[in-house]
Amino acid sequence: MDLEFVLTNTKTDSIIRNGLIAATCLNQSLRLLDYGNVIVQENYRETSQVRIITGGANFMGDLVGKGMLTAAIQGEQSSAPASNIILRTLHELCHGHPGGALVIVPGDIGDMLNFGVAVERALNSDLRIRTMTVCDDRTCDRPRRCLCGIVLVYKIAGAMADGERNLAAICDYCRRLCENMVSAEIEVFGGQSYDECKCNRQSSPVDSSSKYLPQVKVCLDNLIKVCRVSGSTDALNVDCLDDEFSDDKLLLTSNDEIVVLVNNNNELEKLEMYSLVKDMIEYLRSMNLQVQRFYIGDFMQLSHTKLSFTILKVIDSDVLYYLDAACEATGWLRMVQGEYPLNTDVVIKGVIEKTIRTESPVKGPRLSETHTNILLFSMQFACNALISCERQLNCIDANKFNSGGIGKFKGDTGTRMRTLSELLLKRMKVDKIPLEYPFTFFDNMSKILEKSLGGSTGCIYSIMFEAAANVFGAYELNEPVRIGMWMEAFGAVVEALQRYCDVRFGDGTMFDPIYRFVETSKLELERNCSSLSDDGLGAFGVAVEKAEETIEEIKKRKVYADPGAHAVGIWMRAIYEGVKVRWPN
Repeated sequence: MDLEFVLTNTKTDSIIRNGLIAATCLNQSLRLLDYGNVIVQENYRETSQVRIITGGANFMGDLVGKGMLTAAIQGEQSSAPASNIILRTLHELCHGHPGGALVIVPGDIGDMLNFGVAVERALNSDLRIRTMTVCDDRTCDRPRRCLCGIVLVYKIAGAMADGERNLAAICDYCRRLCENMVSAEIEVFGGQSYDECKCNRQSSPVDSSSKYLPQVKVCLDNLIKVCRVSGSTDALNVDCLDDEFSDDKLLLTSNDEIVVLVNNNNELEKLEMYSLVKDMIEYLRSMNLQVQRFYIGDFMQLSHTKLSFTILKVIDSDVLYYLDAACEATGWLRMVQGEYPLNTDVVIKGVIEKTIRTESPVKGPRLSETHTNILLFSMQFACNALISCERQLNCIDANKFNSGGIGKFKGDTGTRMRTLSELLLKRMKVDKIPLEYPFTFFDNMSKILEKSLGGSTGCIYSIMFEAAANVFGAYELNEPVRIGMWMEAFGAVVEALQRYCDVRFGDGTMFDPIYRFVETSKLELERNCSSLSDDGLGAFGVAVEKAEETIEEIKKRKVYADPGAHAVGIWMRAIYEGVKVRWPN
């Protein structure tokens, strides 16, 4: 059997696994964990440093090594790693490790959602973890994408960990880096010069038959604003904050020091790459910017773009110090070989055995019998409401997907919600959903929704419930459940959705009514009461009304209603009505 036959007939999962084995074979300081496609530093258990963890659909295994990443979790073809693999890796690297871990998530929706589920569950297991998302492409509308700037974040975070910096310091510094960094695609045209940049045209002519070298166009107009400093700080503010400046631009001043990274992504040949380096350096110098470091290579293989670049402002001398620090990741420096003959025996067994948990643990305060019954009744109310609205939700879903009914997609949001609701009713009937402890209830609901609802919607609801569980799990068992705990949990839900879904109020998604409900509840409770009384119930009702008004505003603002937002309105109203019926006078 020849090699060509083997390669062309290998299943996708085998190709990924074999590729990771080869990557670890070529860097003998790495190993591959047995339970999934996870590349780790071989000595990760022997150091007290902060662990730097990432993952995604794009291959990042060659960025793992001393001075850079501790571990990279590889997703399947064009998809994010599964949340259970991410969670097990977090346990593997963080269990019993006081230094903790920084999880750096590429700003792509699949990666953010799956990492979000795993991180929230890891936090509920008392693992020491901080997380940050890198969305460095400032040329596109929300949601922003992750381009090559994340490579610089990996390098600096890894060097800081190698220098024994603590978790909070590394996380805060890397977030500052992201605030001072922009990335964008570099356009490549075939054969002829093309003077008009991307931000000023609708389409670009490409002559694939041309005999000339490719023409490369780099446009910085939409990315950076360079201010010439003269006089006082007040003058600087006047010069910079003009009509041309926006929050999406990186604000620089004359003679600022910058770092540039170009990710070739197998687009240009080597001579073309270095020619691009020369032209970019001269162009940036003409803007009175000082290029202190310039990196170019195939750092990441991105499926959604070809050639891209990053500009990072040197915010202090530590940026260059950490970039110059020693690093054994082969994607940044040379291969690490020579300690012993190459071999493919690179799989090691994880230290932490996988445990199958059949029930959610009991943590946090306990509800009274009255409040437990209210929770049960309101849950049943919500499930019945979603079942009765199946057809309505399907129609809204179909209208949005088919652009006004032109397509043939029937819509399935209502059907999925009905199926989930029937499952929940069935489980509640046989006491399979724990209700006495809010932590246990939310933790259990998170797992049910992720598996039963599925897709992005299942991940979103799972993140919501995990975030709420995390709040209640932090309290002692003997503490009474107070209204402040519920408000803290609601606030955690909003923060988690913003962190992992890259959403903001006004985007016209299911986040809008949830955000309005939480903010209104806070205002009403501060105004009227401090305990769950009649006034507390009244505040709940006002908040539900405001959430429903927000859903109506979405309908007016958008061509098609959002089925997710509509579903939120249905179960939110039903829960309130259920609570009102059973609430003691």
